[in-house]
Amino acid sequence: MKKNLLFIMVLLTIITGCKNNEKINDVENKDKPVQIEEQKDEYVDNNPIVVGLYDNDYNLVKEYNTTKQNFKDLIFSVYYTNQEVLDSNNQKYNWNKFYNEYTNIDNYKIGFSFSFSSGEEKIEKTILEPETYAFNPYFYIYLYDDIIQPDGSFYSHLEKTDVNENTIFSSIKIYLVEADKITSPIELTVFTYDGEEDFDEFNKYKGKSRYTIKINLI
Repeated sequence: MKKNLLFIMVLLTIITGCKNNEKINDVENKDKPVQIEEQKDEYVDNNPIVVGLYDNDYNLVKEYNTTKQNFKDLIFSVYYTNQEVLDSNNQKYNWNKFYNEYTNIDNYKIGFSFSFSSGEEKIEKTILEPETYAFNPYFYIYLYDDIIQPDGSFYSHLEKTDVNENTIFSSIKIYLVEADKITSPIELTVFTYDGEEDFDEFNKYKGKSRYTIKINLI
């Protein structure tokens, strides 16, 4: 009889202890702040622009071969098309022709990105404004707005102080300086964007309005 009574008392102690622990846990849980997961807006790219890079003969460039020579200019023009060969040899005409095929694109800007290697070092950078010496000592880059210039006038590359909301980066010049230090093809990408949301945390363009060429220094 004593054994049964002892067993019942131990069982009641265990049950009571469990209930007290449940109450303590309930109180602790009530005091804890509720963790709410932050939902990030999904990136949606509605950019309609098709963009391409062209050589001086108005041919769409896919892969560009040139000699590895210092103090040499490589020039490419930007148009909102991927047409293989442009119909006119007039830069302004070609620009306006394809630009006017779109509506409501005045808020879009043109940017560039580069990727190449020098030995074991991989070099990548996004260009959204004139930065002549961004890749010094390998090469310099010059941006031009050829569209706003009066016909037949002389004009130079853009400086940061020249840029405003109406500026168009319609062409880019790569001026090779120490080409022998470049040990891979140069990947040049042109893209169009309309806000910070078009770039990731590393300032790399993530939109779909882009065109990339490979420049082989041989």
